[in-house]
Amino acid sequence: MSQFKPKRVSGADLAAQLSSATADLPAAVPVRLVPPPAAPIPQRPPPVVQINFKASEAFADLIAQEAEKAGSTRRLFARLMRDAGYVVPEADVNPPDNRRHRRQAGS
Repeated sequence: MSQFKPKRVSGADLAAQLSSATADLPAAVPVRLVPPPAAPIPQRPPPVVQINFKASEAFADLIAQEAEKAGSTRRLFARLMRDAGYVVPEADVNPPDNRRHRRQAGS
């Protein structure tokens, strides 16, 4: 008894043989004519360093009051420097809010 050995068919040959039978079928994956807009890649803020200095209590209180109005000490000093004509990175003028928020009960 002889054994049957199937003929090996390449992918291109198989596609050519099936193309006439599958020409009228809808695509299995929807074809997009216009690519979706690319999502902006979030930029990491530049590295930061800690800055400390000594000041009188009156000056420290003044800084604390003005920083509360500005949103933070970092924002206060960044805006003062920018207003004085220095080039200040946007990450310092409007730093990202990295505070952790606790979930409230019932939400």
